[in-house]
Amino acid sequence: MGKKGSYKLTSASGDGPKLCAFFFSDKGCRNGANCKFSHDAAAAAAAAPSGNASDDSSSVVSSETESDGEIVEKQAGAYASLAKAKAPVATPKSITVDTGAANPFLTAPAVETPKVDPPSTQEKKKRKRKKSQSTPAPGENIFDLGNEDANNQKGNGATSPPKKQKKVATPDQRQHPTKNNNIASPNGVVSFRNLQLPVASFSLSSSASAPKTTSVTTPRPPSPQHEPAPTPPPKPLPIATPAHLKWKDSVIATRKHDNYKTAFDFERKQQEEFSAGISSPHHWIESRPYGQWCKGNPASIAIDCEMCETKDPVTGTTDPKSLCRLSVVNADNPSEVLLDTLVKPEWPVSNYRTWVNGITATDLENVQFTLRHAQMFMQSLCSDQTVVVGHAVHNDLLALRMKHHSNVDTAMLFVSNDEDGSTPSLKNLAINVLKRQMPEVHDSVNDARVALDCAEYYRSKGGDVAPVEKVFTRKSRSSTDAADTTMLLVHRLPTTTQPNHLVEMFLAYTNVKPKNVPDIICSGSFGKCNVEFTTKEHAELAYTTLAGEEREDKTGKKQKRVSLKGGGYVCVRKMKKAN
Repeated sequence: MGKKGSYKLTSASGDGPKLCAFFFSDKGCRNGANCKFSHDAAAAAAAAPSGNASDDSSSVVSSETESDGEIVEKQAGAYASLAKAKAPVATPKSITVDTGAANPFLTAPAVETPKVDPPSTQEKKKRKRKKSQSTPAPGENIFDLGNEDANNQKGNGATSPPKKQKKVATPDQRQHPTKNNNIASPNGVVSFRNLQLPVASFSLSSSASAPKTTSVTTPRPPSPQHEPAPTPPPKPLPIATPAHLKWKDSVIATRKHDNYKTAFDFERKQQEEFSAGISSPHHWIESRPYGQWCKGNPASIAIDCEMCETKDPVTGTTDPKSLCRLSVVNADNPSEVLLDTLVKPEWPVSNYRTWVNGITATDLENVQFTLRHAQMFMQSLCSDQTVVVGHAVHNDLLALRMKHHSNVDTAMLFVSNDEDGSTPSLKNLAINVLKRQMPEVHDSVNDARVALDCAEYYRSKGGDVAPVEKVFTRKSRSSTDAADTTMLLVHRLPTTTQPNHLVEMFLAYTNVKPKNVPDIICSGSFGKCNVEFTTKEHAELAYTTLAGEEREDKTGKKQKRVSLKGGGYVCVRKMKKAN
């Protein structure tokens, strides 16, 4: 047996040199002169005449290892024919090389042939490998949409079922999308342009006829940096009938007062109550425009309200102006009382203020009339041109939580002569203008009529009235009464001061929180207000803790100055002279 990888050639006869079969083939012998077999063409030609095959054969081994296969010369005289093919005078004969199975000349041991799967199984594995190598990336379409015809046919030649037609949204469907109509992009992510969100269009334009659309529109150009705020509509004036018109000048004079914008700023007061948790938007009402519905109603009324203090038992929030009595007088016929009733507060009463209004817990115990009843009455009575007359009437409207601007306020039509720009009390106004004494305890019907009479006096004089002399001062009920001693007067306030500014000031400088800070009463360039504390000890502690030099004002009451961060100062004054 030859070495591994070699093979045997058998010659036609045992005589002569052993010829190299590769040398005489088309490929030639790679061993050249080192070949163990003969490359002599003459020797090959000499062996040519022995044309018949012989049964006795001798084996020759070739050193050529070109192939692992087996080459067998099947005809006797094969070498001679190869030699003749190389010789110039010989007629070449073809040789037959059989690489097939079971040759009788093959004497070498059989070489193991690799196992070959049946064609059908091999094809299946090939398709499986191809499929695994072409797995789409995440988000990529699993179908080759670029070669639909090729993918519609199977390997066995059968035609696949026709593809389902892709649904295309019509223009109407795109404009009016239905549920689950979000359209995904090729990577599986829904585009923000296709999100079917319930968008509500918004425009600052006053046009009400502009059609709404959910499509993307070109944004409006930015507004100028200092674009002025839109001018609010003018407040209505009483001009509907002669009975309304006679109060027009008095309404205008009330609006011209320095304190009007602050006192009748219903929106600010509304927001303060919202923040404090006292009320919400549905608790407020507003007078309706004048029309046929109110032509039979009085053109003007006079009102007065009594208030108490209530407290929310859950949050502890206090309402210092909770309505507990409402009186309405027909100003066209003052003898007629349109309404006079006690009002049940929504929250439990924490301070009845009986010493002011004369109302006790027993009086309110079985009352069923509520603030909402009062509001229903006022809305059915008042249009936006109904003239509402009263003294410091903004307090009455705030207690009613009613927005109304056709007002005649006697506190703003007259001025006190003792301090520049101060507002007179109704008691001093009655004694000066009407020469009438007022009772110690308030009666809301009487107070409404007194205010109406003073307003009629102002109107009859064409607004040319003298300053009111201060005759009466507030008197304490006893030596232990807290009416004055629980309060401190803060004056020389800038007109932009808000009640919460004073609360923050006392907390920062004294660590004492006021119980109640009313609206600032402005006159000229300054304002003032009486800040109320829980007890007289709290008021005394707040005053004592304030830093600053103590001085006496012209009435002999002690006061301290509190500096303002922008320059200037305000004064905090005690309500009583020192003993």
